[in-house]
Amino acid sequence: MENVEMNLNEMEEVSGGKIHFAPQKDKAGWIQHKVEPGDCLIRLAKKYHIPDWRMIREWNPHIDKTTNIIVNGEYLWIKVMKQ
Repeated sequence: MENVEMNLNEMEEVSGGKIHFAPQKDKAGWIQHKVEPGDCLIRLAKKYHIPDWRMIREWNPHIDKTTNIIVNGEYLWIKVMKQ
């Protein structure tokens, strides 16, 4: 597997400029999760009681559907689910 390194500007360009490294305006029924080292979509789904990790990817269209890479320091939208 090829090791690919990108700087933050390149990541934003590849994602269409939708990666958010600062909290965005609040939306009712949603929270913003700041990605930390060790986070992945599956762990975040478990943490927030989301039945399928792919839902997080749908809510955050900048996440590449082939790699599912999330970036440390970026904010992801997570819909609040009833437990």
